[in-house]
Amino acid sequence: MGKSELSTRDRMCSVAGGMARWFIDREVPSRLIPFRGEFPLLDTIETKRFREAIRSTMWIEELPPKLRYAAAEGSRIARLEEDFRHYLSRYEVTGDDFETWNEVEKSRWLRDWMKAASVSEDDLTVKKYREESAPAPEPVGDPTIPGVEKREIDDDRIARRAYWDDLCSEFGRIGWEEKLRNLALYLYYGGDLEAVLTRYKASHPDYADRVPFSLAYYISYLRTGRAISVLNDFLWRGVALPEQRLAALLSAELHERLEEFFRWDGAANRAWTVRIDYEGEKRMMKKAMALGVERGREFLIFGNLTIKPFTMETKETLLKENPWLELAEKLKNSDYRGSPDVLVCSGDRTAIEAFNKTADELHKIRLEGVPEPVHGRFFDAKVALLTLNPGWVECTDKQSGNDGTLKEMNPEDRQFFLQQKAEAMLLEGCPFPTEDKTLRAIDTSYWNKLLNEVLNRCPDAPNYLTIIQYLGYHSKKYKDIGKRLIHSESGLLPTQEFAVRLVRYLMNKGVLIVICRSKKRWFAAVEGLENYSNLVLLNNYRRPYISPNNCADDGFDAVIKALKE
Repeated sequence: MGKSELSTRDRMCSVAGGMARWFIDREVPSRLIPFRGEFPLLDTIETKRFREAIRSTMWIEELPPKLRYAAAEGSRIARLEEDFRHYLSRYEVTGDDFETWNEVEKSRWLRDWMKAASVSEDDLTVKKYREESAPAPEPVGDPTIPGVEKREIDDDRIARRAYWDDLCSEFGRIGWEEKLRNLALYLYYGGDLEAVLTRYKASHPDYADRVPFSLAYYISYLRTGRAISVLNDFLWRGVALPEQRLAALLSAELHERLEEFFRWDGAANRAWTVRIDYEGEKRMMKKAMALGVERGREFLIFGNLTIKPFTMETKETLLKENPWLELAEKLKNSDYRGSPDVLVCSGDRTAIEAFNKTADELHKIRLEGVPEPVHGRFFDAKVALLTLNPGWVECTDKQSGNDGTLKEMNPEDRQFFLQQKAEAMLLEGCPFPTEDKTLRAIDTSYWNKLLNEVLNRCPDAPNYLTIIQYLGYHSKKYKDIGKRLIHSESGLLPTQEFAVRLVRYLMNKGVLIVICRSKKRWFAAVEGLENYSNLVLLNNYRRPYISPNNCADDGFDAVIKALKE
């Protein structure tokens, strides 16, 4: 492979060596392509050394000459075979099908592929290592500037036929791994796959019918290393998943499988890959059969995903389906001169009023208070704090309480205060906690105390924090309303179910989550949260300070690191 052909990723032992290890000790390197040469490339002892070396070495040029040569030739064989498999898959032919054909038919297909892919006879010739024939490869590029790994992939690169029309010639010019990595990075940088597909279909209406096929091919490749397997047929024919669900499933797989290989300077430069299970088909089928019909079917759809993707959220769905919309508009267009009237979402009202009829003063939900379900700049959050519900303090001679906050304000400040609370409900809140005297309420001073050490180390933390309440309404002390009054399968109010959706969205983005109150309730409500890899728990939930002593397992350092990234 020449200098111009080697990318930063191709030079990594974990990539090139990982591909080559399947071919270096084979007497016949490929069942599909008739490579010529002296095989195997390495004997048994050398193969063992090779596998040990690629685990402890970063770049292939740092390997001993013979192992370096095996890595280069083995990975080249792997890429050629994969390219040929992809060529066959475009015509709905599997490798197993190809093997059953006669020699004349095989030869014809091979020649057609070689012509289409510009593969020469010399490319199919593999020589064993010779000292004189294997000079050390020259360094390629500057490893401190990985290029595409550092920048956001824009929509125009993804919304092309090369990604979504499996029957066009452009589709085969970009390898499966490269396309999957680009798609994964696009999502990582905040892209929306459904939005891209909507734009693509508007631009290419004649080819829109191929999108579900391409989605199923991508999912199949991630899980089996093959675009055509039992899986892709099952997804778009066996269970007939609609395009929207296939897109959600692919997005979830890519979120789970995108992996960072290294950082040169500790932060800025990254190399990425997408984890592909090249030997997954047999294991997948074996496990599905062991689970039985129903659970096996679910396993074939969802695989090993920790978050079921049909509950995945996008910014657009959260903004459109926000149950606080009606109340937020009411607040924005009102100027309450005294205590506000009943402030409750229509979907919550019946259950809350029924609860309040029997609740004591300590647990009653205060509907005259402005609800505060979310604080901060939600969509910019790097750290999310999950808590229970806003407290309620009565106004006395010695202290200003919730019920006195609006009464004490002049009309201009009161309107500004209500508008800002409405913006927070709409997920467009200002930085929190704030020092703005107009916006400073009881909960603000409360969070300033809890976050004191965070704010001292990261003064700009309010720009990257969001706080989500399990229940957005005030009470002196929290108490569950109960399924008997709510009449929903989840046992949650519509606004509480929306809070769960907000947490899922943040989990899909990889945002660090700190549970400040009621760990058990949050774990029960949000599937996958308990095993979420970017989760911080506290040692004392009664005094939920975000501090080095109160964050379990170096969680405080994780919070500071996330805020500074």
